[in-house]
Amino acid sequence: MRKIVCMLALFLLLGNIHAQGLEIGVYTEPQVAWITSDEGSVVNEGSVIHLNSGLRFDMFFTENYAFTLGIEMNNLGGKLTYGDTLLFQQNDTPLYLEVPAGTTMKHNLQYLGLPLGLKLKTTEMGYTTLYFHTGLLPQYNIKAVTSSDALDVHRETIKPEINVFNLNYFVSGGIEYRLAGNTAIVAGFKWTSGFNDVTKNDFANNNIRSAGLHLGIIF
Repeated sequence: MRKIVCMLALFLLLGNIHAQGLEIGVYTEPQVAWITSDEGSVVNEGSVIHLNSGLRFDMFFTENYAFTLGIEMNNLGGKLTYGDTLLFQQNDTPLYLEVPAGTTMKHNLQYLGLPLGLKLKTTEMGYTTLYFHTGLLPQYNIKAVTSSDALDVHRETIKPEINVFNLNYFVSGGIEYRLAGNTAIVAGFKWTSGFNDVTKNDFANNNIRSAGLHLGIIF
């Protein structure tokens, strides 16, 4: 009986989504990213500027509320100074990069993200709509490199040092301006913060955060 009720509820929800409509959007997000640590010997020395781009599907179940699902290529990172000497594993051979105490490293991390969320929109005023969007961002590391002027190191791989899976939450808000029909341009602000350690080492919990613009077009 419970299975039947759940199936009926799912069919009703899918039918309502079909009736309300589906919007497809492409977007790009110029963003500032940085890494924080709970270990005093690992110090945040600054941020990096990167770009996040993707495709999103807004599935409306009422006129002003939608479930969202997307896929994106997210570039993040940050600058860290290490108070202790470390060895960064570079590949599966293994080959190690020695990082002396006091060295600042610039990490660049690339992720494939699958954002899931809930979007709330106001009723259109003129051609303008305000929106609020929040949800979870599970993402998978596909590239990790580091650089240091002090060590004369440029974009050396450190992928074995980075956790494959990373879970963030995001909050975004802004405006949509309708051009014609269902086509609209979007401009807003977005904030993300991580739940789990981006690195595999045991001595520090390093979380990644970002803030930036959300620019896109809806079809």
